[in-house]
Formats: sequence, structure tokens, C-alpha cells
Amino acid sequence: MNDQQLTPFSIEELSTIYMVPFWVFYQVAGADSVFDEQETEAFQAMLDTAPKLRDNFARAIFSNMNASFIDILHRAKNNPTKAYEGLREAVTVLDKLPPDVTNEFKTLVFVMGWSVAAASGDFSDTGTGSNISEDEIENLVVVAEVLGLSFPKLQKVITSSDGDKIWGSFLQS
Repeated sequence: MNDQQLTPFSIEELSTIYMVPFWVFYQVAGADSVFDEQETEAFQAMLDTAPKLRDNFARAIFSNMNASFIDILHRAKNNPTKAYEGLREAVTVLDKLPPDVTNEFKTLVFVMGWSVAAASGDFSDTGTGSNISEDEIENLVVVAEVLGLSFPKLQKVITSSDGDKIWGSFLQS
């Protein structure tokens, strides 16, 4: 773990950054008001592989976040209406980092959200060959917009049907 990546941030700022994956999880998994077991398992599986993340900053955030997992989970769950406001605040905080590090982290949490959405559902839900519901798609679009992500860059993620493969592209070989 490289805590040096975290030194530019105050404790309050780190607390905001630690919430980002949970806010994305709740916006996507909770879009249909039902947190499916598959969605929760997909989220946990991604968190479990965090020590293998290629990006030093993301690895440091996720490793430290895991230490306070239950506390962070409850804070996010107790205030789901703060999700987009919190994501906007996090984007501002992340501006302390070089743009490539910030973009990697934002893309990573978007992929987490997409993988959670793709983890359950019926491929006939939307009629588009995707098992991601309309509500989940709407929330993913808002998440991407709030994070300032470019849709052309996300096209590979959005059109893929293999969440594990996309997530694996962020991990060390």
C-alpha cells in the first residue's frame, strides 16, 4: 500500500473519496429499490481484488477503505440522497491529483457501478441485449456526467457483456 499517494488530502477529504465507490454502488444497485445478492457479491468481489489494482492511488484508497468498510457502508446507506452531491464534492477534492490519476480513479468507480448493474437482472429487461435496467442506465449516465467522464471513452465498458473482463483490465497481471 502506498499511503504517500494520500498525503495531499486532509482526513475529511479522504473520507469523501472513500465514499465514492459506495455512493456509486447505492445509485446503481438501488436504482430499482432492490439490492440483489448478485450486485452485492459483485461489489464485494471487486473490493476484494483491490490490492491487485495497477493504479497506486486507487490501490491506496481501496486498501484503506476496506479497513473501515462497515462504517463507510453505513454512512453511504444512511444518506443515499447525498450521493451525487458527494460525488461532485469528491471530483473537486480529486483535482489535487494529476489528471491521469484522477481519470483512472473516476473510470474505475464507473466500471464498478457498471459491473454491479450487470451482475443481476434478465437480459430481456430492456430489450437491448443488456441485463442492465433502464433505471440503472439512467443512474450510470448521471454518475458518468457528475464524474466528468467522456461517453466515447466509456463505450467499450457500456457495450461489453463481461464485467469481470473489464474489471480485470484495471488489475496487475
